[in-house]
Amino acid sequence: MNILRIELRRSIAPWAGLALVVVALGFLFLLSGPWWKAPAPWTGHTTTAAMWTRFLLVFLWPIVVGAGAIQGMRDSRSGMVELLTTSSRPGWHRAARLAGAVGGLSALGFLLVFVVGLAEVLGHGGFVSVTFLPVIAVGMLGVVAGSWLGLAIGRLLPHPLTAPALAVVAMVAGVLLWMAQEPLMAPILPVRAGYLSPALAEPRGTLVTTASSVDLGQAAWLVGLAATGFLLLAANSVRARLLGLLPMVAGVAIALPLFPTVTDAAVAPDGIAAQKVCDGPVCVSRLHEDRLAVLAGPGKEALALLAKLPGAPTRVEEQVAPSHATDRPLRDPAVVYLDFQRDDALLTAQGDDLRRLAVAGAGLPSCDGPNTGNLGDQVARWVSAAWFLGDLKPVPDYRAGWFRVDSSHVERAWQRFRALPPDVQRERIIAMRQAFLTCESDPFQALLPGPGPLK
Repeated sequence: MNILRIELRRSIAPWAGLALVVVALGFLFLLSGPWWKAPAPWTGHTTTAAMWTRFLLVFLWPIVVGAGAIQGMRDSRSGMVELLTTSSRPGWHRAARLAGAVGGLSALGFLLVFVVGLAEVLGHGGFVSVTFLPVIAVGMLGVVAGSWLGLAIGRLLPHPLTAPALAVVAMVAGVLLWMAQEPLMAPILPVRAGYLSPALAEPRGTLVTTASSVDLGQAAWLVGLAATGFLLLAANSVRARLLGLLPMVAGVAIALPLFPTVTDAAVAPDGIAAQKVCDGPVCVSRLHEDRLAVLAGPGKEALALLAKLPGAPTRVEEQVAPSHATDRPLRDPAVVYLDFQRDDALLTAQGDDLRRLAVAGAGLPSCDGPNTGNLGDQVARWVSAAWFLGDLKPVPDYRAGWFRVDSSHVERAWQRFRALPPDVQRERIIAMRQAFLTCESDPFQALLPGPGPLK
């Protein structure tokens, strides 16, 4: 214990942990990055905060590896290599103290970043559950593995350029691996290789977590990498160093078959936050349980209005499945889905707005992804909501702001639709619903054949 305390005081360990905390909190609080915004604000759920902390390892892991390399060169700089190799005490005894100090305090720094995130979640009234544990545990394992790998490389290659070069290599490799996890990027590496990085892609919502296959695969790989780093740090012969590579090879062999081949399979609904809480046919997630009382009445009224259509939906539910900016919104003929994650304005919406959103599109969302816009789809949703409710008002989803500057084309479409006989109006609404359901034809043309919405 005395040696460990000495290593904690005299090694780079405290500074490595402090660097992680300072850099991570600088990113989180000084930049208005996506971690503050929908669909995954880091203050909304402890698991989301954990996933954002893991995302930051793209920038933090090079610091960990570089700091380890600086510390690993200590024996060479002090001219003690020959003296230590002649010592009767096994090399792993001394390596264990050094590795424990550097790896332990680096992991503690990473954990402190998450603790700040936990405090933010509590301060903002977010949801707390234990599903963050695998995410943070694997992240801490990644930090330990990186520090031990840096120690080993610094000991084997004691050159002044080793640490900065290793940090740069770790940064480049980390970015390339992270790109393989992001569906919006143009990855150079295959998707499976991306999960060899301890960093995670940006979370897709507050109701998702990492898939168990990703957690298990990364744990196996990082344990192997940490074991290799420690064995190389303690080895005193070429043979021992070659044998020390075996855990890393075994880790890769175990991990790669477990990793998903597509990014969509890397995340899964959070088993606690995404649980359904229902009032009859109206359901929300546990994360948004406070919205059930507000949604229940308007949701049931919307279902009663939609019941005049054939094959009408029978439930109103919060959309809890993982989705991405390029994904088409989830649709089901029997369910009206509301996305409280992506459309955070719904977290404060009241009865009339919720009812209008539920009947828009005859209970179905636009056929376009969240980050794309289709004027015809949106006009069809506004007009169909007006048909059910009797008056034309904006549909209160996140796309509504795109039409506030000039809504005259919506007014013209509504007047054209109102001029039709009632039985024709109903037939057009049914045709539009089918177009929204299959996304194989233009919903606006099904509603108002002829000139487009701008005519």
